[in-house]
Amino acid sequence: MAVSDQVELRAITIRMYMYDCQVSVLSFPQMASTTRARNPRGQGERLRGVLINAARELLLELGDQDKLSVRAVTARAGVSPNALYLHFADKEALLSAVMIASYKELRTFLQAAVPPGGDPIEQLRAYSLAYLRFAQQRPGIYRVLFMTKVREGVPIPAPGAPSGEDEGVDTFNDLLAIVSRCARAGPDPFTQAAYIWTGLHGYAGLRQAIPAFPWPAEHDYVERMLRLYLELDTPGADAVSVPTA
Repeated sequence: MAVSDQVELRAITIRMYMYDCQVSVLSFPQMASTTRARNPRGQGERLRGVLINAARELLLELGDQDKLSVRAVTARAGVSPNALYLHFADKEALLSAVMIASYKELRTFLQAAVPPGGDPIEQLRAYSLAYLRFAQQRPGIYRVLFMTKVREGVPIPAPGAPSGEDEGVDTFNDLLAIVSRCARAGPDPFTQAAYIWTGLHGYAGLRQAIPAFPWPAEHDYVERMLRLYLELDTPGADAVSVPTA
């Protein structure tokens, strides 16, 4: 075979090989790139935050954690349902993340308001006032925490419950620790802490529901509540009459 014929045959062979490669790529476009483009730095974390906020919004509308669905959350966030599973194992994991993030925000707010190492009554007063301010300044988060029905199996405060395992329980335990240091007569510290939490939530919840009502000032309400539950002798206490049944 002549040299020119060999060169031509080689050129034909190369062209046929290149044609076959093009056909393969056109027929199987997924083979054109075997590596998935990585998300820009921080985009995944932003999507996680968007999903948490979408779940918060829906919880405010539904009022019940059991009624929340993955499809509704992802639709609100503007992503496909599969996108949620890149960040959360399931709906339970999403709900846990929502509650943990919300309790962390509340707990950080309360801790910043309580003077460390101070008089326990002053600490309790500061805690109570901060609780009411949080409910007023961040009503959406407050309603997610305390005005939506909690799903079954979620940890709740209980006598002797350990700290460090659940943000919600830890938030109550912070209040319980302050009440325990007050060392006043009356029910056990857990029950007293439950009384105070109930009193704070009643004021916060009713004020959100009926904002036009002439509610007493936060400071006046807290002072009266502490006197009743902790039997405090504070200035002006005699001027307040306690209604009897």
